[in-house]
Amino acid sequence: MKKFYILLFALLFSAGAVYAQNDDELLKKQQQEQQDLLKQQQKEQERLQKQQQKEEERLAKEQAKEQEAAAQKEQDRIKREQAKEQNAIRKEQKKAEKKAKRQENYAKWNRKPSFTADPSATILTDRRFYGQNNYLNAVGYNLGVVIDYHRPIAKRWDCNIGLGYRFTNYYYSHLDAGVVGFDGKEEVRSYSSIVLPLKLSHINKDNDHGWYLGVTPGFNFGFNKSLPTGYSFNKFRCDVAIGTQSRWLIFSPGFEVYFNLLPTYSSNIQNEGKIHEFGIRFNL
Repeated sequence: MKKFYILLFALLFSAGAVYAQNDDELLKKQQQEQQDLLKQQQKEQERLQKQQQKEEERLAKEQAKEQEAAAQKEQDRIKREQAKEQNAIRKEQKKAEKKAKRQENYAKWNRKPSFTADPSATILTDRRFYGQNNYLNAVGYNLGVVIDYHRPIAKRWDCNIGLGYRFTNYYYSHLDAGVVGFDGKEEVRSYSSIVLPLKLSHINKDNDHGWYLGVTPGFNFGFNKSLPTGYSFNKFRCDVAIGTQSRWLIFSPGFEVYFNLLPTYSSNIQNEGKIHEFGIRFNL
């Protein structure tokens, strides 16, 4: 019986030792797992901190770049504004210098810009001076006025720009109700013109007389009668002219000879030649 208790005690002691050993190993395992988990959490935290730090550094760099770009943009804007101001100042200076130079030249040439009002009377023709007569052969006249701006551009030269109006009458010896032939009757047609004379004038030493070359584009309108079938007036004109002019008060009397480079008429008649206006104009 005593042996039985001894054996039982030994078994219980062995079981307790085994249980205690198992508890100790389980505790160690739990402690190790906690340590591993803690290390993993620390690593994750360190990773997140590094990632956050990188993100902050990236954002800081981007912000620095944006600030740098904004500062550069502002500097560029300031430079552009300064350049504009400097250019404006230079332009004003050049403008003032040119104006002063012009005034100096006007005083030296004893001429300055001026306006004249030039009423005129013209005798004209669109008869051909060669070949056969034409159905639209005519003579006529016009009355008009031009406001001219005279600007000295050199010691003996002026540039003239004008705007004017003309009223023209044509007298046809061949037209009678659309029938071709000489019958002693004359058909009359009139129209108006707006003209823009452009002239280059050479002035004499006394600044009171000169001659000029010019071109006068214009627009014809207000035709009082139509032409026979197949013919129509040309609405545009472009005269080349050579003439003389003097100065008297607000007028520049003289005369000019001109030739219209554009045909007087448009025609769909076969073999119909082009007719151009030629005239002598007297400025009063």
